[in-house]
Amino acid sequence: MISNNLIEGKSFSWFDVEEPQKDDFLILSEQFTLPSLLVQDTLRPEHLPKYELSEEEHFFILRSFDPNSNLDSTTIQDFTRKIALFINRDRLITIHRVKLDYVEKIKIQINKKNNFNTLQELVHALMIEIIRGYERPVLNLQDMFDDFEEDILSKKLEGLNTQQIFCFRRQLFVLKRILRHTQDTLLRSKEFWEEHPSLLQDLRENIDQVYFQLDELSDNFEHLFQLHISLNDQRANDIMKVLTVFSSILLPLNFIASFYGMNFDHIPGLHSINSLRGVVLMMVLITLVSVWFFQRKGWFKRQD
Repeated sequence: MISNNLIEGKSFSWFDVEEPQKDDFLILSEQFTLPSLLVQDTLRPEHLPKYELSEEEHFFILRSFDPNSNLDSTTIQDFTRKIALFINRDRLITIHRVKLDYVEKIKIQINKKNNFNTLQELVHALMIEIIRGYERPVLNLQDMFDDFEEDILSKKLEGLNTQQIFCFRRQLFVLKRILRHTQDTLLRSKEFWEEHPSLLQDLRENIDQVYFQLDELSDNFEHLFQLHISLNDQRANDIMKVLTVFSSILLPLNFIASFYGMNFDHIPGLHSINSLRGVVLMMVLITLVSVWFFQRKGWFKRQD
């Protein structure tokens, strides 16, 4: 559905297209003379952020975070929503398939106060809402990281949930990829912001801030994951140490028992009760000496 002009009394206009149908695309191509190839790009739901300049028509595709997405969403289509912007000297057309909260917010701002004096200011307002919308998933990822850190450092878990790790790393990758493409899109659109470089700089600074948080979160998670692996290796070493201690204690006892268990008639002390007592005493002494030795070496102490 194509809306009426949302801005009145200005030198530029804004038409918003929500849930476009096939007829709407025909109207857009004919009435607004939009390039057909660019219109076709708006039909691709998986399209990444991009910018193109066709004659005097500036074309943006941007992706915004979908607040209704599931916490375990791991694809760009499930995690974000696409919006296309067709801009010429005195007109903005926005196209999106679902209702977007930040678009409605800008519409309310237009009705409440007259604060957009140029087309670049309006586009900047839309883009800054898109960029700041990624602060919410970044906070969600930070909460997931805090849970991982608490579980690992408090040693509550022997192993992390692999599904949660996959979702965390996949969402991190998706967010960084989208922001990186958005940043490249802004770099290629310098001509559109030529008369308003401060607006472009503000957008780039906001992207850099969110991207830095993701980059820091990624590095911290890698360090935490390496710590988790090291702790698991330490637990495995503790187990092997205990098994080694018991094996060392039982080995001489097993040798003595095996020696006197051989089927020979001529074994010293075979029919003597005193020999039996001596063998038992020797086995007890060997056990006590082995326990004392390993206790002195500290092998019975568990490392925290």
